[in-house]
Amino acid sequence: MNKTSMTLALALASATLLTFTAQAATPNYGSYAGTTGGTRSGGEGSFSAMANTPSYYKYSYAWGMAALSDGTLHAASSATPCPGCRAQTGAESLARFWDTVAFHNGQNLGLANLSVSIDGTLTPGGYAQAWARFYVGDPKADFFDHLNDYAPAMQLKSGTTVLGDELAIPLGNSKVFIYAELHTSAVALPYAGSPNTAADFGNTLHFNWTLPDGVTTSSASGQFMTAAAVPEPSSWMMAGAGLLVLVRLQRRRAGPSTAR
Repeated sequence: MNKTSMTLALALASATLLTFTAQAATPNYGSYAGTTGGTRSGGEGSFSAMANTPSYYKYSYAWGMAALSDGTLHAASSATPCPGCRAQTGAESLARFWDTVAFHNGQNLGLANLSVSIDGTLTPGGYAQAWARFYVGDPKADFFDHLNDYAPAMQLKSGTTVLGDELAIPLGNSKVFIYAELHTSAVALPYAGSPNTAADFGNTLHFNWTLPDGVTTSSASGQFMTAAAVPEPSSWMMAGAGLLVLVRLQRRRAGPSTAR
């Protein structure tokens, strides 16, 4: 299988992972984890999810976890060459969470910083890849139907990446939809002496926020970030110093996009 065919196969497998669980008419809250050829769990209304490939898989392994309570995602995939198989071996994992969060502001207009920090390592003995998505914006009834439009995937590299957004918090009550996703893929080459391949982002994707004074939150799940420590602005300060890659996402608050 050439690289183009491999990429197409992975895209088809990813589509299966993404569309496995039934979604509500308008997504409210949930979490999901899935692996190719392995377990899948969660969906709309789930607080957490975990998935992994079967223990009898000899040449590939993948696992994923998602939790609303601390805003974390974990995903990792690895593959070992199969001697004499004359075929590539590989695995994929996907983890994601989403929630509808209400802000209650009784004081002043202010800006909130919302971000996800992602840390991982790619070992490209064959093909090792990882992607992330992050969205903060209005709830959309067709969000999962047009996921690529609302939350385009960003390819990750080894190290730490921060995806962030700045949100104006008006006086009174306001509501936003928050979505994060982590996806890994590893494919080992079928040649003698080929090295192992891994996309290890199991260390975590972690949601962080810094809220203006006087702003409180609640969530549709009642669980979002309830187990997390008080957020610190250190990652944003480091990004300003050039130590982290900070990508500011343009909030998509326009009407529904057309199908692609």
